[in-house]
Amino acid sequence: MWIRKIAVALAAAAMMMLGGAGASLAQDNSTRVIVPDIPGGALLAGCYRVTRSIYGPYRLSFCLEQRGTYQVTGGGVNCQGRLSWTASGRDVSIQLQRSRCGNGVAWSADRMSCRGAGIFAGILSRILVPDVPYLGALHCTYRPTAGGYQPTTITARRYN
Repeated sequence: MWIRKIAVALAAAAMMMLGGAGASLAQDNSTRVIVPDIPGGALLAGCYRVTRSIYGPYRLSFCLEQRGTYQVTGGGVNCQGRLSWTASGRDVSIQLQRSRCGNGVAWSADRMSCRGAGIFAGILSRILVPDVPYLGALHCTYRPTAGGYQPTTITARRYN
């Protein structure tokens, strides 16, 4: 776990030295999003947990990494799937892939549009690269593809 954080911090430092500190459309552990008061942006890569249940008893967590993943638990299901994501400026777009959950059910290929909310200046980031904050949370609109469900607003907080 800590090795990955070191790699992310080093990649961010290299990106800053090369003049590439702007937002990126690539799915990359050094991707940043623009947040108020942080001119170079905050690192986005990491894992997030939605702060409340959605659409009944379901809890969602996801990791924005090169090979993004998500997990939905609750109500007797345990779904694990892949996701793709892009970031541009302040905006993050996340596309979940349909995932089989067992017992004849699946999680649909839903979308989220998010914006950064707050920063997390972790101990590791202060030691290796003092001015590279991590994004602490995302405020998102979750848009299900399944009929009969309306978009909902969620907050996802970083947990690693």
